Amino acid sequence: MKKSDKGKYVEGEMTELNIADIEKNNESKFFPIIAMGGSAGSFSAFEQFFLHVPAKCGYAFVVIMHMDPAHNMDVAGLLQQSTSMPVVEAQDGVKLSPDHVYIIPPAADMGIHNGQLLLFKASRPKGAHMSIDYFMQSLAEDQWNYAVGIIFSGMGADGETGIRMIKEKLGMTMVQLPETAEYPSMPSAALATGMADYILPVEKMPGKLIQYLNHPALKVIGTDELINERNNHTHLNKILLLLRSHTGHDFTLYKKNTITRRVERRIAYHQLPDYIHYVNFLRENPQEIEVLFKELLIGVTKFFRDEPAFDLLKDQLYAKLLVKQKSDPIRIWIAGCSTGEEAYSIAILVSEFLATVEKSPSPKVQIFATDLDPNAIEHARGGFYFSNIVSEISEERLERFFSQKNNGYVVKKEVREMIVFAQHNLIKDAPFTRLDLLCCRNVMIYLTADLQKKLMPIFHYSLNIGGMLFLGPAESVGIYNDAFLVLDSKWKMYERKDGSSATAKLIDFPFNITNQNDKNNKGIEHKPVSKSLLAERFHKVLLENYTPASLLVDEKGEISYINGNVERYLKFSSGEASMNIHKVVIEELRYALGNALHQCTLKKTLITYTGLKITHSGVVHLIDFTVDYLNDIQLQNLYILVFFDRGPVKKTKSTMGLTNLKHGTVIDELEKELVYTKQQLHTTIEQMETSLEELKSTNEELQSTNEELQSTNEEALTTKEEMQSLNEELMTINLQYQNKAEELTRMNNDMKNLLDNTDIGTIFLDNSLNILRFTPQVNKLFNVIGSDVGRSITHIASNFDYPAIENTILEVIERLNGKELEVKTRNNEWYNLKIMPYRTMDNFISGAVLTFTKITPVKALESKFSSLLGYIQYAVDDLKDAAIILDHEGKILVVNRLFLAMFRLREDEIKEQFFMEIVHNQWNTNKLDELLHEGRHHTEIYFQHNFRGLELKKLLITVNYIPKDISAENYVSVITFIEKECEQEK
Repeated sequence: MKKSDKGKYVEGEMTELNIADIEKNNESKFFPIIAMGGSAGSFSAFEQFFLHVPAKCGYAFVVIMHMDPAHNMDVAGLLQQSTSMPVVEAQDGVKLSPDHVYIIPPAADMGIHNGQLLLFKASRPKGAHMSIDYFMQSLAEDQWNYAVGIIFSGMGADGETGIRMIKEKLGMTMVQLPETAEYPSMPSAALATGMADYILPVEKMPGKLIQYLNHPALKVIGTDELINERNNHTHLNKILLLLRSHTGHDFTLYKKNTITRRVERRIAYHQLPDYIHYVNFLRENPQEIEVLFKELLIGVTKFFRDEPAFDLLKDQLYAKLLVKQKSDPIRIWIAGCSTGEEAYSIAILVSEFLATVEKSPSPKVQIFATDLDPNAIEHARGGFYFSNIVSEISEERLERFFSQKNNGYVVKKEVREMIVFAQHNLIKDAPFTRLDLLCCRNVMIYLTADLQKKLMPIFHYSLNIGGMLFLGPAESVGIYNDAFLVLDSKWKMYERKDGSSATAKLIDFPFNITNQNDKNNKGIEHKPVSKSLLAERFHKVLLENYTPASLLVDEKGEISYINGNVERYLKFSSGEASMNIHKVVIEELRYALGNALHQCTLKKTLITYTGLKITHSGVVHLIDFTVDYLNDIQLQNLYILVFFDRGPVKKTKSTMGLTNLKHGTVIDELEKELVYTKQQLHTTIEQMETSLEELKSTNEELQSTNEELQSTNEEALTTKEEMQSLNEELMTINLQYQNKAEELTRMNNDMKNLLDNTDIGTIFLDNSLNILRFTPQVNKLFNVIGSDVGRSITHIASNFDYPAIENTILEVIERLNGKELEVKTRNNEWYNLKIMPYRTMDNFISGAVLTFTKITPVKALESKFSSLLGYIQYAVDDLKDAAIILDHEGKILVVNRLFLAMFRLREDEIKEQFFMEIVHNQWNTNKLDELLHEGRHHTEIYFQHNFRGLELKKLLITVNYIPKDISAENYVSVITFIEKECEQEK
């Protein structure tokens, strides 16, 4: 699914987690939404439809009509007469409810998001709009398999893209039978997509609709039997076997969820009870296998899908093409091109590039666009697209690269001839090589992780060094990050790197990919990594240098693998690329090789041809080759073709003795040439028959063109629809602004709740000191009310005494240095005022932020602490001996006058200093360490010391601890100093 912009789903299919989340909810919460599109002339068809719809069907209906606002037509009132369900005109933001009918208002476009209708003003009130396409695309993105799109009578091609989007997202589509429509243009355009599930008259649509939507396979909460059936891999494998047998394509490595959802749609379509009956139905109806095959290959694309990605691709691609040599061709491969829109988009970019460079002659452009779906390739080759592409391509590009034709546009010849469209299987067909750009968008999301790992080395091999790989938004190179350089992580653009570090993981180069069970690998003894790498390197050297040139082909001649240098045997011509050995082998070997391959197919034995002559670089070489059937299980129905070069033909001197030998050799060569001539004649006859068939096809195309010329009356409506592109651009911008507004509202709510629930007063000011925002706590500091936002803070009376606050704020803004102050209010409350510059996300200063943190309790504790220290100071000063008080860290808290006088110190010199630093640095002694560093065991010491600047002092030093509990962490030490002449006097 392409909800990649929103990040909800991965492109292509719902993830298993998304589906599980839906299935946990009540079924009533999810109900089908039916989008019904038509012109004003389809009103009678809408009436017929609702006459056959029961009132309690459980669905919501949305009618999108092309209506002229000049005609005030009460569509809701008129349709109400045809149904008992409420019919209302859609209101902006209304939530859809089941059993209701909603009508789009005139001159408006409408989308849906989370089941809510959103209205947009039409850019042009007159003329036809692509309002049906717009709503159906948004419905597909929003509702997935609960979306239903129905196209009724109308002019133009509106709705064609819409039903393709609904079908891609597993929804259901219906189209009114064109023969019953008053204006068949819109139904015919919808049918041309090949994605209409039902083509019915209006009166039969409701019955089929209810029958399909009520099938158990589509219910969110199914029965236990249905759940078991979904998990029954046996029946699913039977379906995959039938697909492989009938189409030749193996879907084993496709994501099981993708296949299961598509199969369940077909079960509901045929109203079958379960998987078992569907398997039997497939066996009895081979045409259903083709339908299922097409369902699995549904790939919806648009011109320049994800426009920002293409803008980035343009810059990156142009830069790489500018440095290419003039003689080097520009080679591009679009893998999984679907109906060709992406291929033509890139071709347009290349054409614009060639118009800007002055290279003479212009480099050759080779763009290969491939897909597994042959119908999509045929559509892409035609290059015809309906008029609704005006919403995807600019007017300038439309005029330059497209020609208007009937109700649509055709790609001009100059762009069409740049591209070769071909059917190609990424899993088993050989890749295109020497590429400057490989574009594979939204393909690998359908494949399992194992298959993605196998494809990435092939992509690396296909690209030139420095070539670009362009993936979808939900895809990546996975484990091969060291092989690619990331150019843009959002839009998944990579550049191929070279060197051993980048290619270490690319040794295993698969073209034949099988799905081996893990159990087959059990019991295999793994060799050490070093020996394994050595063996692989050795095998690689043998293959590249010592084995003959060889090819791996199937019975039709399609080349699957090439080994060695085969340039002297194969010749590729310009035009549509082909990997068939019959088309690319040189002329001298063509008929002999074709005959050998034919005989090997019949006999399943080794076929050998010898003595063939070819000319390479002006030299005649003798060539032998063999064709052998391979009996290997993994290489079934494949043949190996090996060439042996016997070297240049040696010229021998003419002698009489060799005359007869030469005569016999000439006869043998003539006989061989006769056989080859017969084979060539047979091939020429077949080619003539093919040419006759192509002439018949061309004649039919000319007849179809003649019929299309009769519908010129629709060109006027096409011109009006071109104006819709500007309208859709405005709607997109409006939707983006709405998303931004919602995001801003959420951010504002989060910020308001954050600021309101903190006990910190905050004021935001601009550079002119005008108030931008404030929290409720600020009311205690400033007399502000809500209407004061925008006023200068200098005009607001404050409840604290700090007259210089204005100058302080301006100083912070100017010097970018924050400041912290303590202010006191008139209520004797203290606040910490912090002023900081206001910085934007771009690091610009856009004002200041003032925060007020209440510190009244802290100031109270500070006051109590100061009083307590004062009391302690008074008590210590009253002592008869010199004394100091230390905290538990050893800092001096209090010192009395006697201590200062005894040691001739000043209080400011030692207050808050570590006492032991004074002892060590000023007194130059370590004798007190045992008193203060040995725990609290020593309480006194006799101390004699000759203090610097003082006479010899004999002191009795006593330490008292408060509290006396030794285990207490926070304590103080009271140290007294008493002069004693001898230790005995203590």
